[in-house]
Amino acid sequence: MDFPASPPEDEPISVVPFPRLKDEALCGVPGKIVRAVEPCTEAHPAAVLAQYLARFGCAVGRTAHIRADNREHHARVNVLVVGRTSVGAKGTSDGVVSALFAGASRMPSEGKILWRVSDQTPLRRVAGLSSGEGLIEIIRDASGDDPNAKNYDPGVDDKRLLVVESEFTSTLSVMERQGSNLPRILREAWDGDDLSTLTRAPLRASSPHVTVVGHCTPGELRIRLREAQLTGGTMNRFIPIASRRTKLLPDGGNIPAEVIAEYGPTIGETLVKAAKLGQVVRTDDATAMWNTRYAELRKARPDGPVASMLARAAPQVLRISLAYALADGSSVIADDHLGAAFALWDYAESTAEWMFGAHVDSAEVENLVQYISGAAKTGRSRAEISSEHFKRNKPAVDIEAMLGELLRDGRIRQETDRSGPGRPTTRYLPC
Repeated sequence: MDFPASPPEDEPISVVPFPRLKDEALCGVPGKIVRAVEPCTEAHPAAVLAQYLARFGCAVGRTAHIRADNREHHARVNVLVVGRTSVGAKGTSDGVVSALFAGASRMPSEGKILWRVSDQTPLRRVAGLSSGEGLIEIIRDASGDDPNAKNYDPGVDDKRLLVVESEFTSTLSVMERQGSNLPRILREAWDGDDLSTLTRAPLRASSPHVTVVGHCTPGELRIRLREAQLTGGTMNRFIPIASRRTKLLPDGGNIPAEVIAEYGPTIGETLVKAAKLGQVVRTDDATAMWNTRYAELRKARPDGPVASMLARAAPQVLRISLAYALADGSSVIADDHLGAAFALWDYAESTAEWMFGAHVDSAEVENLVQYISGAAKTGRSRAEISSEHFKRNKPAVDIEAMLGELLRDGRIRQETDRSGPGRPTTRYLPC
């Protein structure tokens, strides 16, 4: 079918903007800490904030909880930090959070190490998930009846586990393997259900408290993410957080010792306090806010990857608000904690829109990049792309979707000449 070419003089493509973090998200102790480190790091505040809440909730354990839907929800917050390879500053944001918690572990209080919540061992951090069995093995239950027997395994008492996957697309590859039980195990771990296998030598991990933080690029995620992970419920157990470098700090962007000294004791003390809590409830004001805004979390969305990624909005905001309260040293969820959770979720929604604003064929996109790169100095117009590259066999809306994806990922740029009479002319050039 022969489609008409786009007009030779084009308006620039409107690209889904990079998300903006609302001030309401920076509330309480977490907000103070993020504001304190923000001038000292190239990391994006949203990436630091989300990973701080995730790590805090993991360290606290599963005693503190809020009840909803006839089950306990703990402060388990899985985070997916999404940013381009060269400017995403994903690892930088992880380094900031690690420095803060490492500082907390060095702050003595009553002769105890604060990081060792309730005298537990330090929170374990692992990477490189290769199977569901491997995850269960790390936090396995005891096996065997006789402690003196050769085959007796005492298991692991501390069920807290932080998984940080700096190459999350590799984890997606593992999930795609035929017969892989990793997606199921990750879903059950987020739910807090007992984990087990049905192999000849079965493994079991009761009362797990596993938090997963993944890092990936938007392009890789769109290419590698399969419908099974989206519709099957694995990915909607992650909170997507867009990340990019906010500034250039040639001297290294290290968190000053005085910032660590100021907030280290606070982190440790709130961890110890939160670990002693049981059921947490909302204040009356927070309950009123929840009732008023609940419909926002249950709103219907057009079918597609954005709707699939955000399908668990209500329990996600519930858990985020609990993490905010615990990290703020509060025994109740106040309206500012819930408001902050809604603000961070708004950022997650914008991230999903930013990631999946267009879902197009990756091979066609790569061919289009090569075509645009062939005219590196002058670039290509949409008319040229339609007539020369696609031979007028591609609808204009599909061409715009592909160009929009490349613009979002920073692989091409658009320049618009408005100096002459008549309509402006836009051309697309390689970055």
